[in-house]
Amino acid sequence: MRRRWLRRGLWALGVIVGLSGCVVLAGWWWLRVPSLDVDFPTARERFTRVLNGEDALEAEALSSLAGAVEREPENATAHLWYGLANLHGFLRHRERPYAIRATIALERAVKLDPEDKSAEGWRAFFAYKAAESREQDLDEPRHALLAAADADPRFTPFLAAVSLAKLPLSSGHPARLLPPLEAIEDCGDGTSHRCRTSALFPHGAEGYHVTVGDLRLRLGDLSGARRAWQRALEMESAATWPYRDEFRAWADGAEDRHRRWTDGDGANDPTVFFAHGERACAMCHRR
Repeated sequence: MRRRWLRRGLWALGVIVGLSGCVVLAGWWWLRVPSLDVDFPTARERFTRVLNGEDALEAEALSSLAGAVEREPENATAHLWYGLANLHGFLRHRERPYAIRATIALERAVKLDPEDKSAEGWRAFFAYKAAESREQDLDEPRHALLAAADADPRFTPFLAAVSLAKLPLSSGHPARLLPPLEAIEDCGDGTSHRCRTSALFPHGAEGYHVTVGDLRLRLGDLSGARRAWQRALEMESAATWPYRDEFRAWADGAEDRHRRWTDGDGANDPTVFFAHGERACAMCHRR
């Protein structure tokens, strides 16, 4: 009798272990990205091309970065870029595996190189966007994003501005976001163009001034918004900006958006140019 119960117990344990293994295997398969055996510079170049508008390369670039991480598991920058590729995929497709992979990769990047404050900025930005998409409480991720912006004044204030500008004025957050954003305008040579233009973000300068203008408009400063938007169109790279005409039409509607931002009715608040549809990220990166 004892042996019979022992066999049954072992059989039940085996079933449980087997089912658990199947669940783990299914989860791994759900999250996995087929990896390509390429070095990190090659993988980074492929993802840069995706950001520049070569959408057909998206899967190849993601697999390339997965392979680069496998090659160099202690390379914090490789994990950061793999996280950014998954963040990009999540913003485009809104599929959960991208979100899980982005979270893991960005947290790994921060752990490997805690001195890279931009990595913590991206991690905090994505944590906020993920919580927002799940309609979770945003207090903790919002405070983490603001703290990351304080720690990394070079770029994270931009991420905070595009994420938090739509918050109620009564919260004080939109007003808090403008000074650190304006403080990074000068690239150090009297321009706002040189440090924001590269192969990775050919129109980062336009994106910067557009976002400053949107935030000023959010705060009720219509004339200040128009000055910032005019600066966007004066950038050296603006002539080839894919969103130039679309932005001109957007700027023409400023008075209506100003009215909706300031009428006290949060239900009809407009969005900002950066965060609208497929322009997110592409505004600065697409050629």
